[in-house]
Amino acid sequence: MVRTQIQLNETTHRLLKNRAHSENRSMSALVRDAVNQYLQNPPRLQNPPRRKLTLKDFTFIGSGRSDSNGPRPLSTRHDDALAEIYNE
Repeated sequence: MVRTQIQLNETTHRLLKNRAHSENRSMSALVRDAVNQYLQNPPRLQNPPRRKLTLKDFTFIGSGRSDSNGPRPLSTRHDDALAEIYNE
């Protein structure tokens, strides 16, 4: 076994101590049993129901698009832009 230290609030500590005394068991044994039971049967997490996403939910799509009438984006004309700088 591995020794592990935990901290309990006073009420939990008192209830655990009383239960251990009434069952003639150690507090450690009760904690081990409780942890084992929790790990074998973890509570189900409540995930909120998800709605079906639509294209309207993705308002960021196309946010970086350039005007079709303006200059081509620098990412597609970087060589031309560099040549313009060196030719000046």
